[in-house]
Amino acid sequence: MTCKNQNLEFWIPFSMLFTLVFLTSCKPTNKGSAVVFKPIEEIKISYTLPVDVPVDATEEELAVFAWQEFFALNWKSSYGKDNLRTTPDTSWEYTSDTGENFLSVWETYIHRSELRPANGKRTKDLSKGQPFYTFVDSTSVNVKNPVKLENYFNVLDEDNEIGSAYVFAHKNEFEVLYAAKTNLVEYNYLKNNFPTDKDLYKAIDKSNDTTAFRSRLRQLSQKQMCDSDENTNNGYVCLPCSKDTSNEGAIEIKLAFRELDPSKDIPSRYMIKEAVYFKDSVIGNKTYSNAYVKQFALIGMHIIRKTQNHPTFVFASWEQVDERNNDIQTIGIDKVTVDGEKYRDVDPHRLNPAIERVIPETIQKVNNRVKNMIAQNSSNSKWQYYQLIGVQGTPIDYNDRTSDNNYFMANYVIESDLKLTNFHGSFGDPFNTKIKNTIYEGKEFNMGGCMGCHGQGQTTFGTDFSFLLDSGAGKPVIRPDPYLTFDQALIAAQSKKIKALIRELDKEQ
Repeated sequence: MTCKNQNLEFWIPFSMLFTLVFLTSCKPTNKGSAVVFKPIEEIKISYTLPVDVPVDATEEELAVFAWQEFFALNWKSSYGKDNLRTTPDTSWEYTSDTGENFLSVWETYIHRSELRPANGKRTKDLSKGQPFYTFVDSTSVNVKNPVKLENYFNVLDEDNEIGSAYVFAHKNEFEVLYAAKTNLVEYNYLKNNFPTDKDLYKAIDKSNDTTAFRSRLRQLSQKQMCDSDENTNNGYVCLPCSKDTSNEGAIEIKLAFRELDPSKDIPSRYMIKEAVYFKDSVIGNKTYSNAYVKQFALIGMHIIRKTQNHPTFVFASWEQVDERNNDIQTIGIDKVTVDGEKYRDVDPHRLNPAIERVIPETIQKVNNRVKNMIAQNSSNSKWQYYQLIGVQGTPIDYNDRTSDNNYFMANYVIESDLKLTNFHGSFGDPFNTKIKNTIYEGKEFNMGGCMGCHGQGQTTFGTDFSFLLDSGAGKPVIRPDPYLTFDQALIAAQSKKIKALIRELDKEQ
């Protein structure tokens, strides 16, 4: 009896210890739900960019990584002290944030018209000093009562979702405007390796959607996808990956802005920036693009970044928390192909939308932790009114889409239309499950959401997941898009139909 009790006393704690060790050693997959015994990822609010995230990162790890990028890019810029661009003011404390507007690090990033100047030549040192914007149609842009563009870091020169849709807040009140920027790493890579667009196009033409190029991509290992020097020396575009705190890798950001309505919006819940926008005027037979300045609220942000562990980029996206309740409406510009048939691009914000934009539960939990941290340490900070809506790391295929809550990641104000909300193919055929748009570690994927869309930059354009480096429309920027009213956007979206109708009327006369 005594012996039996001793064995039992030994076995109970041993079995409990074994169970505890087994459970705590289990690491969840990056697509599954969190394991109870896994330690909670630490969130650091700092001006320092995180270096990377594990290859097999959990959804929580990816979310924490993304938030730390958000903090670093939204930190106060050092520009007012040292005239340097893309660098943080390391003496500033976010706990001292009074809610007043300040110049953020991301604002001093390189605007797309600086990355791709009108003359096609990258010669300027953009590490310091004022921005330098140029447009191809220089005789009609900002010539009537000109604004000194170099005095402003926010130039909103896009009025639609990459040619797919116009977006309005409060049904038809304010059009959403956009801007795209890169960090200095990407600009300097281009300046040093492809100083002219002629050089860049030579590399793109070498790799532009050919069977041989796709075969080459399949042969690249994860490490080789980050060998920027070797690939570039071989004549291909290969943006740098992050390596350490001194080598942050290529970063691109997409920003969405709109005006606020004081009777409907609460300005204290938005980061508000002074920005340049453009409106068209016609004098004689010539259309002029005139610049104006006013305050706009930041309502959406993408951060995409190439890292050693994720050479297909980490895609992260934020929305201002009130925007999903602000009657966002889209006007489709193009048509989408479904099963070989073309349909008008529709507004998925209507009842029964094309995709329910539900923020994954794990990301919601991280968002709540972040909000509580900010509110406890800096109750006036506007950062607390922004939410991470999704983050994508390693690509997966359409057939495995249910294993990743972020497969169809789409921002409510940046990818608002049917095509981008449900994207998982190509621009020409956005819902084709057979199209392989992304290549990684020798495998081809029909990836969805932001990564799948940008994957065409890798496999079709030869621009390493970037839409800023190809030779398509607007690169270099011919003229900025105009700020439209709802009625103007309706006309612009149906311009082909209207022109056809006018031609028919002319025939009748």
